[in-house]
Amino acid sequence: MKIVTRKLKKGLIVVVPESLDDLWHLYNIILPGDQIAARTVRRVRRDSEGSRPDRGERRRMFIRLEVEEVSLHKYSNRLRVKGRIIEGPEEFVSLGTYHTINVEPGLKIEIIKTHWPQSILNRLKEAAKQKGKRVVVIAVEEGCATIGIVDDMGVDIHLTLQGNTMGKYGKYHNSPEIMGQLFADVALQLRELINQIPDIIKIIVVGPGFTKDKLGEFLQEKIPEIKGRLLLDHVSNGTSAGVYEALQRGIIERVASEIRLSREIKLMDELLRHLGKETGKAAYGWDEIARAVQFGAIETLLVLDKTLREALPEKRKILENLMHQVEKQAGSIEIFSADHQAGKQLAGFGGLAGILRFPLPDS
Repeated sequence: MKIVTRKLKKGLIVVVPESLDDLWHLYNIILPGDQIAARTVRRVRRDSEGSRPDRGERRRMFIRLEVEEVSLHKYSNRLRVKGRIIEGPEEFVSLGTYHTINVEPGLKIEIIKTHWPQSILNRLKEAAKQKGKRVVVIAVEEGCATIGIVDDMGVDIHLTLQGNTMGKYGKYHNSPEIMGQLFADVALQLRELINQIPDIIKIIVVGPGFTKDKLGEFLQEKIPEIKGRLLLDHVSNGTSAGVYEALQRGIIERVASEIRLSREIKLMDELLRHLGKETGKAAYGWDEIARAVQFGAIETLLVLDKTLREALPEKRKILENLMHQVEKQAGSIEIFSADHQAGKQLAGFGGLAGILRFPLPDS
């Protein structure tokens, strides 16, 4: 992410997203009620004789919206921001009508907020520093391998490879030839990923037994440039569950602590631990969080991105005020993605929870 301008007294920040990861950050930064402006394409009807009024002409123009909806289209590399037009060329647009700005890498956009929470400013700062770093996790066992890609947006199970054949009586057989072919298929897929994604910082091979060790040796032999980026660790199986187990056990936290997903999992584990042990240092739900804020007790506030985006205006104003108070009390705020496991767990607590500095007094 390139930050072009910061004028916080005016509530204005101008940025240029440079990758899909940057679009993901903007998806969590641009909220209903904000203003966004950029050069965009809008279809304009032509009234001249012989024109086709049902289709019109596509023109590029500068438009400013008051945001109502934000959606991320991962596979088209595009962020769609819909809202009412509050500024634009009078000859082509009517104020108050709807338009959607398609934000893609390379498009300069203006974002205006009435207040920029420190947590969101920190997120922008992180996005400007990191360049879409990713970790590849390969879970493997006899007869099966699963490749996952972990980044800021979560876990993408790239594919699962089978290296076994069905024999008599419904039993699977794994000959050295079959396992060799499985390893070769994994190496081929990994090579393709490295060519497609130049910002892979680590390759972690996990699984039960010695199969992972053999695969690690095979990959280093076939793809020598991964030396120094390859790590091995233990999980219980080679399916997609093994990839998620690697996340839950903190394997990725140890090798790529800068990846937000891993940090969210760690915070959720901490929240659940306090709840399980009844330490009194965890709170969840709007009423409990508001009470914890009154006592200045919140060390880390966990907020679901979906809660921020979809809350009604009055509810969002309350939440933004709570976030502002937490920051004034030297607390931190983490925005969780609703698309992966930790975010789904947070949704079960109402989309809002807090890790406390101290237990609250009995009410």
